[in-house]
Amino acid sequence: MADILDTVRGKVFMHPVTKEGYGPIRLLPAPTNFATLDGTSFAALAEDPCGNYLTTTEDGAVRFWDHETDDLVHLASSASEFVTHCVDPPPITVDPSKVKSVWVDPAFAKSLGIKAPEDGWIKKPSKPK
Repeated sequence: MADILDTVRGKVFMHPVTKEGYGPIRLLPAPTNFATLDGTSFAALAEDPCGNYLTTTEDGAVRFWDHETDDLVHLASSASEFVTHCVDPPPITVDPSKVKSVWVDPAFAKSLGIKAPEDGWIKKPSKPK
């Protein structure tokens, strides 16, 4: 399963029925076990940026565990079915007129060939009145 997950790293699982997105998928640095409130134990295979886990059940189904609600959501009946529904995340667009402030790590900006002020503030936050 780890090899399969490596192919979907950074992608989003789009549920074929609900059209809800899960992800972007991040691989865990080490195996992680968790238990639901009823005491059922699972091995986490990957996570999303919010700390929720992707896991498999004994029958090979892939499920999403929401750490806030303890819900296990059925995503796919198999790893191969799961992979077929993983897509690149949709692009994020931002209306510049609604941006209040922007800070970027100057070293990161430089690595992308973007000029940024030494302090990183491209648009400084406004001071409270």
